[in-house]
Amino acid sequence: MNRLHFGAWLLWPGLLALALTLTVAVVCSAPLPVLAAEGENVGHVSRVKGVAYALHGGALLALTPGLPVRRLDVLKVGPGARVEVTMLDETHLILGPDTVLAMERYDLGRQNGQGAVRLLLTKGSFRVLTGQLSALRGGPFEILTPLATIGLSGAGGVDVWGGFLAPEELGVLHLSGSGVYVKNDGGRCNVARTFEGVRLTSPTAPPPEPTLWSPERRAQALRSVAFD
Repeated sequence: MNRLHFGAWLLWPGLLALALTLTVAVVCSAPLPVLAAEGENVGHVSRVKGVAYALHGGALLALTPGLPVRRLDVLKVGPGARVEVTMLDETHLILGPDTVLAMERYDLGRQNGQGAVRLLLTKGSFRVLTGQLSALRGGPFEILTPLATIGLSGAGGVDVWGGFLAPEELGVLHLSGSGVYVKNDGGRCNVARTFEGVRLTSPTAPPPEPTLWSPERRAQALRSVAFD
């Protein structure tokens, strides 16, 4: 299911605007209840290093500090670049180079506590540090990829890294805080301990049991989202 959902995105090399437009078309084809209104601000760009863009309402905008980020925006980070977005619930989302991510849903649960987050990662890497207001959501925080869905669970804050170690290999690393889960068509696993992670190569094979990542592997992952 994830592979079908993202199939159009995997044809990335080509025209940037066309690829991003196809992404938005996929996002818009599956409306969800209790969403923030289309185009509503969900955060703002807090840091940028290098060249990055957002596709918003058919326009391609250069990302600069202070620029609002809206629901259904598609963020594209260029080679060697980094972007940090501060969300309305004080969550910090850092995107590494060559990353494409769509803000499909970011709702704080203003309607009966049914808020939820749904981000779509096509390629690249990210780090999420959830904020103090995250408990207001009342729903799941999930990042969907072609190989698996990465979810953040628990009432406390979570610090997690995720990204593509290769075109067909996804890594997920739990850095601190409450739990992380990884699920796909083959099953689900929980990554509950600090510095444990998983690596997946198939959307249908069950996620492997988490293992402790070496300091070298952790450093490699974190370098992909480091500004310095």
